[in-house]
Amino acid sequence: MVSPIRRLRRWPAPLRRALYAVLLAYAAYLVAANVYLNTPLFEASINQKPEKFVLRTGPAISLLPSHVIAWKVRASGHVQHTVWQVRADRASARIALLPLLRREVRIPRLHATGVDADVQRVDAEIPPPPAGDRGWTLRFDAIHSDSIRRARFGQLVLEGKGSGTVGFLKQIRGGPSELFPSTVAFTDARLLHGRLTLADQAALEGSFSYPRHYRAQAPGIRKLGILSAGLKLSGRSAALRVDSGGGQVDIRMLPAQAHLNADLKLERGELQPGSRAVWRIPLRVGVGATDRGVLTLRLDAAQDIRVRAHLPHDEKTDTLIDADLHIAGRSLPFEDPSTLWPRTSGQVRGRWTFESLDWIGALFVRKPWFKLHGGGLVDADLRLERGRLQPGSTLQVPHAQAVAEVMGVRAQGRASAQGRIVAAGDGTQAVLDVAMQAFEAAPLAAPEQLLVRGDDLHLQLRGEGELGRLHDSLQAQLRFADARIPDLRVYNRYLPGGNVRVLSGSGSLGGDLELDAAGKVGRGWTRLRASQARLQLAGARLRGDIDLDARLARADIERQVFALDGTGLRLQNVELEGDPGSRGSWATVTVPRGSIDAASPFQVDATARMRMRDVGLVLALFSRRADYPRWIGNMVDAGQVEAQGQLRWRKSRLWLDRLQAHNDRLSLQARLQLGQQLSRGELYARWGVLGVGVQLDGEQRQWHLLRARQWYESQPDLLH
Repeated sequence: MVSPIRRLRRWPAPLRRALYAVLLAYAAYLVAANVYLNTPLFEASINQKPEKFVLRTGPAISLLPSHVIAWKVRASGHVQHTVWQVRADRASARIALLPLLRREVRIPRLHATGVDADVQRVDAEIPPPPAGDRGWTLRFDAIHSDSIRRARFGQLVLEGKGSGTVGFLKQIRGGPSELFPSTVAFTDARLLHGRLTLADQAALEGSFSYPRHYRAQAPGIRKLGILSAGLKLSGRSAALRVDSGGGQVDIRMLPAQAHLNADLKLERGELQPGSRAVWRIPLRVGVGATDRGVLTLRLDAAQDIRVRAHLPHDEKTDTLIDADLHIAGRSLPFEDPSTLWPRTSGQVRGRWTFESLDWIGALFVRKPWFKLHGGGLVDADLRLERGRLQPGSTLQVPHAQAVAEVMGVRAQGRASAQGRIVAAGDGTQAVLDVAMQAFEAAPLAAPEQLLVRGDDLHLQLRGEGELGRLHDSLQAQLRFADARIPDLRVYNRYLPGGNVRVLSGSGSLGGDLELDAAGKVGRGWTRLRASQARLQLAGARLRGDIDLDARLARADIERQVFALDGTGLRLQNVELEGDPGSRGSWATVTVPRGSIDAASPFQVDATARMRMRDVGLVLALFSRRADYPRWIGNMVDAGQVEAQGQLRWRKSRLWLDRLQAHNDRLSLQARLQLGQQLSRGELYARWGVLGVGVQLDGEQRQWHLLRARQWYESQPDLLH
């Protein structure tokens, strides 16, 4: 038998030399390729931009040119806000050599085992390169694996026994990309969202592809609008357990005899006719996770999309859900799901005891100035027509704790609420009526100080029936009457300084206020009444009946300026302490023109007109009656007095300027500034040719008997 070496020697010399050259080249390739694959030289040449792409492997081998086998493969990348990572225990691939001549890296087939994939969205962004056709093209015709173990997309995780084939093309440096028709299949799979198991023991089949395009044509989530995909899913569903006892919410999925079945087809953003899904979810919800029954969710697509939900009525929990909604058309607006709402029609009926009713107030108000606190039963019957709630829709909350925060005051108490949709012109309006059967109000800054306690407060919220525009169109009205004021002294916090104070008394308060969506008062009135209240005005103390009718009209909401025109104050049965002759005095004050500047610093300006039984109240602000000359004392009771002046109130100070009062025999002029502790001002009184002036500086008084008028006129006005 002739040995191979002897046979080789019989070959012609040129053929032997060619064979030796081939063997030498192959040996050189084996050495060079495997040294390159198993030294840092490989990763250094591949990972030139590690912030965008990284490929790492364990041991690798290449026995044939263009064919590579690698173990412990790790690839990751970062594109815009998306970070992806793929891991495989082993991968083998063949690289086509001829396409390299046209700047294309083509891998006709890549086979991987033990595959895990992870895709996440992060805050950090790596901007994509500008569009262009200058870069190399990467083409993977078929990446196949028969052992996909796990795939994660954000909070959604799919794990089990998977297989699949994926192909794609991508031109780097801003070129187009394409997803070739690809498939994936799982058996004995488990589908999770976070810690929640949505389905297990499931079978899944999926297919997907999208055409070649540049990033600007379908960036980010807009790729779903050009995607062609199919999904078949069948598996055991789980029960949803939401236990809110102990002040914490514990959400879990429990094994249950229920199923999830879906057969969905998507073509360029449109759900295809025949797509359907049925999901039966046993519910255990509430404190102690009360059994609510089995919720059935159904989706069907024909000409339109139909979504149904049904939870049978349970007498123990008084729970019911019955919804039947139609969505016009089959397109799915992934980029802005809220645009589905104007296409939605149907009816939703439900009874549910919620542990928190905060969401009802959030439907109406932009800022949380109104809330329904705590839990309670909600009975709703909502009818929709192309996204607009229709007349006949109702929502009832029989028992709740309501809270309204208006003008720095919090009113809260037991309440019931009724919502409804009513016809209004060419459209509809949403109305929520809240009735507090018993309420208390206190300052936000001092919740322990009770301002009023009442039995009947009504708050009505009204806005456009289209929920998307409800916040912007909302108007509210707050009404209450004869609320009891246990102690008037709590209102001293709103009065200017220590020289204007309530010393004792009780009374009642009523009001009717119009509010905007942010809870700011636009217009309205409040009325305060008190009998035999004791007051301190500067150095004078008095007792009497108070009737304050405060009127408010919106003037400029942007500048926070409001009109006070029409405000009135009536004092009756007034008696100055230490002056028995003042018994039975009275005074009325009207404000023909006035304004509130609610911007910082808060300021009130008004022109006031007054009628008084006599001048005793004005004189008492400056000194006791006994301190005045005798002729003034004789004139105090000389008939009714007409007066007018300018008023300003800012923080802890009150100014009364250009006060002019007169009757048939006596005339007065005065200016007065009341501060936190001290009072300052000037007064001039005249009867015929007699006149007297008083200068007030805290507890000090200086009398001017000679040239009193000239002295008074030489003093500057307080307000300019």
